[in-house]
Amino acid sequence: MTAQSLVVTLGTMALYRGIGYILLGTGSVNILPPAVVDFGINNLPGTQIPWTIVPFLVLAPIFAVVLQRTPTGKRIYALGGSPEVARYSGIDTRKMVQKLFVVSGVVAAIAGIVYTARLSNARANNALGMELDVITIVLLGGVSVFGGKGRLTGVMLALLLIAIIRNVLALNQIGGDAQGMIIGLLLIGSLLVSNYWRSLEERLSRSRVLRETKG
Repeated sequence: MTAQSLVVTLGTMALYRGIGYILLGTGSVNILPPAVVDFGINNLPGTQIPWTIVPFLVLAPIFAVVLQRTPTGKRIYALGGSPEVARYSGIDTRKMVQKLFVVSGVVAAIAGIVYTARLSNARANNALGMELDVITIVLLGGVSVFGGKGRLTGVMLALLLIAIIRNVLALNQIGGDAQGMIIGLLLIGSLLVSNYWRSLEERLSRSRVLRETKG
C-alpha cells in the first residue's frame, strides 16, 4: 500500500505540473487579488510575525495532538506499521487511506496558496525540487520510511535544521544546485541511519526473544 501511495503521489505531481506548463508555459501570473498579495507581505498587527506562517502555527499543533493523543492517530500509526494487522484489528484501512489522501491534498493546497502569496506570482515551476527537502525533513525528523513511526515534533525540529542550513549556505553565496546536493546527501544519510536503527532494533528484539526462550 505504501508503494502504491508513493507512485500515485509522484504521478499526480507530474500530472499537475504538466498541466501547469500547458496553461502557463514559461510565463507567470503576476496579477493576483489584493487580499492574496497582502496576505503574502503583511505581518500580524503589532507584531513581526508574517501572516504566511499562521496556517503552519495553527495546523501543526492540531495534527500533533491528533496523531499522538487521539484514537484516530493510533489507527494511523497502526495502518502505517502494518496494514494487514490494522485491517484484522477492525480498522477500515481503505477508508482511512482515502481520508488521509484528502487531508494531505487540502494541506498541500493551503501550502500552494501560501507559497504563491509569498512570491506574489504563480509559475508552473514554483517549488520545483522542494519535494526533496520535504522527504529529507520527514526522514531526518524520525519518520520511518517503512511507516508506523515518527512524531511531528521531530519533523518540526528537522524543518528548523534544514531552514538554517539553507540560510547559512545562501549567506555564504552557495547556489541552489550545491544546496540541492547537500540536501541530497542529508537524505541519503538519513536513509542509512534509519535502516541501521531498524536492523539494530530487529537484532535486539531477536536476541531478547532468544533470552526469554532459553530462560
